[in-house]
Amino acid sequence: MSKAQARRKQRLAARAAEGRDRQWLWIAGGVLVALLLVGGIAWVAFRQASRPALGEVVPVQGQQHIQVGQSHPPYNSDPPTSGWHYEEPARAGFYAEPLPDEQLIHNLEHGHIVISYDCSKLADCETVKTELQDMVRSFESWKVVAVSRQNADAAIALTAWGRIDKLDDYDADRISAFIKQWRDRGPERTPE
Repeated sequence: MSKAQARRKQRLAARAAEGRDRQWLWIAGGVLVALLLVGGIAWVAFRQASRPALGEVVPVQGQQHIQVGQSHPPYNSDPPTSGWHYEEPARAGFYAEPLPDEQLIHNLEHGHIVISYDCSKLADCETVKTELQDMVRSFESWKVVAVSRQNADAAIALTAWGRIDKLDDYDADRISAFIKQWRDRGPERTPE
């Protein structure tokens, strides 16, 4: 074998070794990315699992549709968190006037959060109404309804499907946390 052939053979061997090294770098990089991805998912899952569940659990009373005005058995919470409801949900947003519980339950079924405020129990209802409007807007009105309602024992009640939290006054952090934890978790997943 000539010197030129030997040098050529050495160059080819060096290129092959360099290619193998590059291939191992790609494999190691891919493994590292996969580990980071799995670790990130595990971290998020751990954070969610370690977060305390907000509100109280209310036994679900079913998902039966009824006609507007049709009578039904009493609800097991005030405001209700499940049960007999009308065919049409309310649009997400802020309401200064009451809406029927039967309509709002359909919203809960679709994963909405309903914030019921009772002006008769609030010291400064106008301020609370403004704050609730801002809160609803901060969530882009996606699956959040704030509505005037005479609550039995709460100035503000936060409801999700099968869950309720009652407040004596406006608490932005608590309301926001409840929305983030329970929104879009109803038995019927819908885009609205």
